[in-house]
Amino acid sequence: MIDLRSDTVTRPSPGMLEFMMKASVGDMIFGEDPMVNELEEMSASMFGMEAALYCPSGTMTNQIAIKAHTRPGDEVICSRLAHIYQFEGGGVAFNSGASVALIDSENGTFTAEDVEQYINNPNDCHKAYTRLVEVENTVNRGAGACWDFAELVRIRELCDRHGLGYHLDGARLFNAMTADGRKPEEYGALFDSVSICLSKGLGAPVGSVLLGNRDFIRQGQRIRKVLATL
Repeated sequence: MIDLRSDTVTRPSPGMLEFMMKASVGDMIFGEDPMVNELEEMSASMFGMEAALYCPSGTMTNQIAIKAHTRPGDEVICSRLAHIYQFEGGGVAFNSGASVALIDSENGTFTAEDVEQYINNPNDCHKAYTRLVEVENTVNRGAGACWDFAELVRIRELCDRHGLGYHLDGARLFNAMTADGRKPEEYGALFDSVSICLSKGLGAPVGSVLLGNRDFIRQGQRIRKVLATL
């Protein structure tokens, strides 16, 4: 039977299980786990970004990113189909105290023009500060829709003009890169932060990595500690 409930139901291969049993381990919080250190360094290097942060799940990496990019009362622009809105337990509100502006589309992708309609006037005290634009590639609830890279570039340019953060939930990013032929460093150069999942398709039993610059990841380490106590 092929289990299509979720792409997280993939299981480790015998080789992966054997490697896990023999892996050197240490205290991750003290920076003494050699495998975590190697994973973070490799991931950051692959995407051409400065640093990375290992977490148990893609939900946690997304929530850390949102909290690092925003302040309570801010607003996040995303698709109505986005995982951060549909499947993360209201975490945008619970963890970050932020609201969401939801873009409607058939497959969860949208255009720079769509985003621009939802950017609030920062001088209007009735409106939340628009602080972050989030996209998901590929789109889970969009039947695996893959973003047009040129449109992602146009949204990046819009974010730059308005001083907005730009986060990629790259839960299935390697699937997208297989389809669009792009390289990891191209995505790394485009976004302020990127979340990549290790348990989707790769068969790892757990884990995601958040990528960004050193200051962002340093802030993410503190947020991870707080979230881990909830």
